[in-house]
Amino acid sequence: MYINPYENLSDAVWRKANFHTHSGTGPRSCGFRSPEVVVDLYREYNYDLLSISNHNLYRSFENYSDDQITLIDGVEYTSDIHMLTIGVQENLRPLPVQEAITRTNELGGFVILCHPNWPDKAHFSPEMMLNLTGYMGLEALNAVCFRLSGSGRATDVWDAVLSAGKLVTGFANDDFHAMADGGRFFNLIACEKNYESMKQAIIDNAICASTGLYPIYHRLEDNTLKVKAALPIKTYLDNYEYVFIGPNGQILSKQTGVEASYELQGEDYVRVEVYAEGGQILLFQPIYKEGFLVRP
Repeated sequence: MYINPYENLSDAVWRKANFHTHSGTGPRSCGFRSPEVVVDLYREYNYDLLSISNHNLYRSFENYSDDQITLIDGVEYTSDIHMLTIGVQENLRPLPVQEAITRTNELGGFVILCHPNWPDKAHFSPEMMLNLTGYMGLEALNAVCFRLSGSGRATDVWDAVLSAGKLVTGFANDDFHAMADGGRFFNLIACEKNYESMKQAIIDNAICASTGLYPIYHRLEDNTLKVKAALPIKTYLDNYEYVFIGPNGQILSKQTGVEASYELQGEDYVRVEVYAEGGQILLFQPIYKEGFLVRP
């Protein structure tokens, strides 16, 4: 039996979220833009949920929430590795990495491991991740790293930890430093615009990582996985490339069309990436054999 995290989500309302944003930390810092400017920018891009998560510094931005956008507490734990501690109201940097993850969970938060392939390949390696417990996911896509050294794409690391049996959620975040970084990458979450609903949806993996495409459906019918994605605007461009990926990053099938399907061959997990003509990407979370993937 396969677990499909998108089962029964045909009528889902997808909330647009970014968890990695720097703001309000003053001149010559990565968060030099004011919260007023940054939050207004994300309102303009129609985000529903936003975490301003500065390096080793907590500040409440709750007063910037309104009917359109909800601000979520967060801090970027920064040492030789970086990770987002979302839903916490304190800087946990004095603690070692594993203790900080554990403490985040005790406080009702969750952890996203940041940009594994920045600044070097496997800077945050699969081996390191497999020695940690209690984190929720990793940044499979990080926007700002594409204009810095290294890579903002870490689907290779994601596949490595998935192949080792760890149910790790793939996220896409802007890592906002400058105005050009805003509104580029986002997470689509089937939830209400509040922290508890959002967190539960992420636990259930009812989330996609995106740079522009939206999910239409992701269904498992008998032994066939059927998927469809689309741009959020009305356009004649409706042919996309669908890539079905299995353990160890093996490409199982590539198809171009309005939709795609793949007959399962007993793989431990299968996930789907979708590409649009303009370079937009959508990453679905994997379906997997019951019992194969477990949270770290």
